[in-house]
Amino acid sequence: MGTNRVEIVKTVIAALQGGEFEVAAEKIDDGFTMTGFAPRSLNKAQFLSLHYALLVAMPDLSYNLDNAARTEQENTVRASITFMGTHTNDLSLSLFGLENIPATGVSVILPQTNLTCHVEHDRLTRLEFENITGGGLAGLLQQLGSEIPLLSEELNNPNV
Repeated sequence: MGTNRVEIVKTVIAALQGGEFEVAAEKIDDGFTMTGFAPRSLNKAQFLSLHYALLVAMPDLSYNLDNAARTEQENTVRASITFMGTHTNDLSLSLFGLENIPATGVSVILPQTNLTCHVEHDRLTRLEFENITGGGLAGLLQQLGSEIPLLSEELNNPNV
């Protein structure tokens, strides 16, 4: 019998928060996608790269995973996250075509966001963040005094 799907989600989030990217990578499926946090879907490598950049910029980064519970839908877990950290180092978001954002010292607290996590064969296959005002990467950048430019390829193909 496989590992409890709630434990898989908790393991991935704890590993990301603790900078244990190899542990997280082992629990994330190669076909993984994340939607809702960034302006476009991210694959496994992009997801890990984003969280690495966030942890470098905010060494006290905390995801505050809460209410993680199995749903009636097979292979899913619902949870909430309240993302917080202090921007003490430069933030590199070249993944989104942004220049480095110099450290601001700003303490970022994003609104609590619901997520749906899909787990199959003991691996996280998909994360879907609820799209809420002031949340996600746009909310983070807004608190830091920056914004994500809409790239021309995203205007023409929102699935990029």
